[in-house]
Amino acid sequence: MASIPTSGHGRALVLMVILLMAPGTARTETIQVTGENPQFSMEFRDADIKDVLRAMGQTANLNIIISDTVTGHVTMSLKNVDLWAALESILKTKGLTYVRDANMIRVVSLAEARDIDMETRVFPLGNASSKDILPIIEKIKSEKAKVFIDNRTNAVVVKDLSLNIDQMARLLKDLDIKMPQVLIEAKIIEVSTNYAKDLGVQWGGRYAGTSGNGSTVISGGATGVSSSGTVGTSTIPAIGTTTFFPMLGDVGISGNAYAVNLPAAVGSGAGGALGISFGRLGGNALDLQLSAMQTTGNGRILSSPRVITANNHEAKISSGIEIPLQVLTTTTQGTSLQVQTINANLMLSATPTIGKDNRITLAIKLEKSEPDFSQEVDNIPTIDTQNADTELVVNDGETVVLGGIITKSEAKSQSAVPFLSKIPLIGWLFKRDTTSKTEDELMIFITPKIVRD
Repeated sequence: MASIPTSGHGRALVLMVILLMAPGTARTETIQVTGENPQFSMEFRDADIKDVLRAMGQTANLNIIISDTVTGHVTMSLKNVDLWAALESILKTKGLTYVRDANMIRVVSLAEARDIDMETRVFPLGNASSKDILPIIEKIKSEKAKVFIDNRTNAVVVKDLSLNIDQMARLLKDLDIKMPQVLIEAKIIEVSTNYAKDLGVQWGGRYAGTSGNGSTVISGGATGVSSSGTVGTSTIPAIGTTTFFPMLGDVGISGNAYAVNLPAAVGSGAGGALGISFGRLGGNALDLQLSAMQTTGNGRILSSPRVITANNHEAKISSGIEIPLQVLTTTTQGTSLQVQTINANLMLSATPTIGKDNRITLAIKLEKSEPDFSQEVDNIPTIDTQNADTELVVNDGETVVLGGIITKSEAKSQSAVPFLSKIPLIGWLFKRDTTSKTEDELMIFITPKIVRD
């Protein structure tokens, strides 16, 4: 064996192997080993496998013992391959394996290998979970091998042939790496606009006249008020009190009943009214009251849940309230009152997958639920829910619109006196108009970011 210096770091070894193919003939083959981690360039044609293994051992300073059951010839052409990769390839080709004894390597056939030849090795894991690694090891171990996990130290214990264990060691080195993490931020923006307008009119009065045919009285509908101002146990307040008459309805400023009573929905803190009484002569009067209410509102709600998770791991975050309910349950033992809850939460669930180009695939589930106490059924509020469930691909740090919902509603209603409300110009004295408009917009923004050390 001769040593040949090279221009690069490391060393180059060239071994001249004389292979006796037949009496009187010989063939010279070359094995070259270069680099700190031995890299083989080999060329063999119909060479005895024992001679090949012995040459590899001498070149790489390996103590190799070859069993007598190892027989056969090999032909190969390999360039710049790892020592152990080359050795494993040769052994697999012939159904062989190796057993590690101290600083020696015993090459035996698979059929010859026994339980006593198996090696036990512990693989402590620093980043990966032993529970996640176990299914992978189970798939590559030999049939007689045994694999255990130690949750206390987060380690994998393997009892197998040395060749298989060395393969596992290289695989675990690639798998036991620190997982990248992803910060996922969601912004939920809700914008609502509402507009309502209500116009109403009330008018009436009293006219009393006397002619040859007798007395004539024209007035609005009867109020049912006695001369004492009471009807049964009910009392209508006197004019001038703090009671707002359009809310009660049927009495004008003069104290006479309205003929047309279609007020707007005004009251304390909402809308207004203007009342006029025209003259009072001989008990004759005309009351007119106009009422109007207009409401305009704008609202914006911003929710911004954030969650961080490891690559390919699902993360969930939620915040909300639980509404308790009393439920009557009947069983064979009797009837009992139990308390159940309804959840109204803001929940974000995300599973990120980081690609080689740092693009992130996200499986997103987003749900926003809130109680609506303005609409109750048996004193139980309804639950207003918006949700999104989708999968998308996003660049690192990029913000995308996950979805948007726009809801518009418009309503118009009219309360009127039939026929009279259709008269041009004066028809407005016999009707009430109500208009309402609402617009709600929901937008969801998602921004994933890879967390780097």
